[in-house]
Order: sequence, then C-alpha cells, then structure tokens
Amino acid sequence: MSEPGAGPGVKTRAIAPGIFEVFLPLPSRPSIVNVYLLDCGDGWALVDTGVALAASREAFHAALAEVGAEPAALRHLIATHHHPDHFGASEALRAATGAAVFLHRAELERIEYTLAAGPGDMVAHSRRNGMPIPPDVTDAPRPAEVWAGTFQPTRRIDRFLEDGDVLTIGTRRLQVVWTPGHTPGHCCFLDLDARALFVGDHLLPKITPHVGVYATGPRNPLGDFVASQEKVARLEDVGLVCPAHGAVYRDHRHRARQLVLHHEYRLRQMLDVVRAGPATAYDVARSAFDWVFEEGTDRFHRGAAVMETIAHLELLRARGAAASEDREGVIYYRST
Repeated sequence: MSEPGAGPGVKTRAIAPGIFEVFLPLPSRPSIVNVYLLDCGDGWALVDTGVALAASREAFHAALAEVGAEPAALRHLIATHHHPDHFGASEALRAATGAAVFLHRAELERIEYTLAAGPGDMVAHSRRNGMPIPPDVTDAPRPAEVWAGTFQPTRRIDRFLEDGDVLTIGTRRLQVVWTPGHTPGHCCFLDLDARALFVGDHLLPKITPHVGVYATGPRNPLGDFVASQEKVARLEDVGLVCPAHGAVYRDHRHRARQLVLHHEYRLRQMLDVVRAGPATAYDVARSAFDWVFEEGTDRFHRGAAVMETIAHLELLRARGAAASEDREGVIYYRST
C-alpha cells in the first residue's frame, strides 16, 4: 500500500489487518475525507462514501483495484452520518454494487429535510437570533443547492442503526455507538476484534466538528455532543481511532477530554458576554468568533458561527447559567 504524502497516486493505506484507509478528494476545505474499506471475508464493507463527484468516484475505484476488490464485492455501505462527504455518493455506489445501506433513522430525516426544505425557515431563524438580514430578503440558498451536485444520497435504507447493535458482517463484528451532536443520528463503529473505532466527524484529531442549532433543531445539540464524548470515553479496548479527517491515532479518551474542555472554554467565554448585558446570538458570535466577521469572510461561515453560538447559549440555558427572552421577535440571552 502507498503511504500518505507519497505522491498524487496515493489511494489507500493499510492500518490494520483487512482494514484500509482510503483518501478521497473534496471540493472544499478540508480537502480530503477518509473512508474505510473493510475486508469481511465474504465481501467488503465501506464506512462512509465521499462526495458525488467524478474525481472522488475515480479515486475510490482506483482504491478498490489497489486492494484487489471488484466493485461487486462491495456488499455493505455503513454511514456515520448524512453529510455530503460521508453519504453524498451513496446513491451511485448502491446502484453500481447493490450493497446494503446502513444509516441511523434520524439521518434519513435530515436528508429528507435537506432535499425538500425551502430557505424561509432559516431566514426567519437567523433573524430571530439577531442576524442583520434586510427586511426585503426572503430567500436564501436551499441546503441542497449549497452542496450542489456533491450530495446524491440514497433514501433506500436496508437497516436503520440502533445504539448498541452489533453488526455481524462476514467475519467482522461492528458495535454501533450512537453519538448525537454533530448531527442527530451520528454513529461511531467499534470493530470488536480489530479494536478499531471508526468515528466519522465525532472525534477528529485536530479540528472540532461543527455543532449548531438550526431552524428545525434539536435545541441542545451541544449538550448531546458533550454527553456523546463522555460516552465514547467510557469505551473499553479501543486500540486505534479512525477519523474522517486527519490521521489515525490512539487514545480516544484523551481526545474526547480535549474536545469537552474546548467547549467548556467557549461556554465560559460566551457567558462572560451575556453577563455584561442581554445579547443576541449574533452579538455573542461577533465576540467569540471575531475573526469570522472580518471583512471578506463569506456569509456561510458567519451563519455557521451564529448557529454554533446558539448551541453554546442553549447549553448554558439548559444548565441554568443563562436564560432567554423574546423581544419583539428577537431572542436575547442573559446570565442568571
């Protein structure tokens, strides 16, 4: 197998017996998503799919050839969550291989919303949280338009994942660990024999996954995310952590603690803002994420910063450290 950084021909890397990390290109930062091919004895399983773009499809088929697998040998598509870099190519892969698809039910609900939703609910949600959107603006990019052609998910799910399930796939046993937060139905998978934990975006080694409150909720996803980190930290017998972005690593507990401490710092930072006086999520975001609001930053990243700020403020509210009030249709937070 090739080693990362060896050159443009790099496609795969063996990280454990019968487990291969596959590097697929993305059209934006981060520029690579890691998916994982698992040799299951009587066929192959794939954890996550990459995006629905030609460059990603070509890289994946080259990876199959590199490990000596025909497309027809891919029999299981197992998704950590629904985002384009994780599930965007699932429709094409299912059609090409006939593989069975595994996904948490809450992720299918998010897919349906993403494909069908109009932008009006997010415009209203953003205004309610203080974003200065002009009154004449009623439109915004639809979620599926933002992701453009990269998101072509299948809606035909063969098995909905449940927390604690053990998926017996050929010679492999994968335990499902439901980790809501980044998305409502995000799941990690622990290979009980290889001791490899596939974590999607939940436990990234260098960056923190986005956790935001959007128009349809859930209302306290950061509380879910912190609880999910504590849940993963309790897992025993994990030898290798396999993330979607960044290098594989060891010591899942250390990284889970780091992520929790990162958000605790942000919570204290935002609580200090609302202690000075009632403020909207937009006001708090401008203080906590000031670099995002510098001239030239696009509105997508500004909006994401506000949604992430709401998640922190709602966790403060759930803990009793903050309260919210509606002032003529705009939500203000204050300390208690």
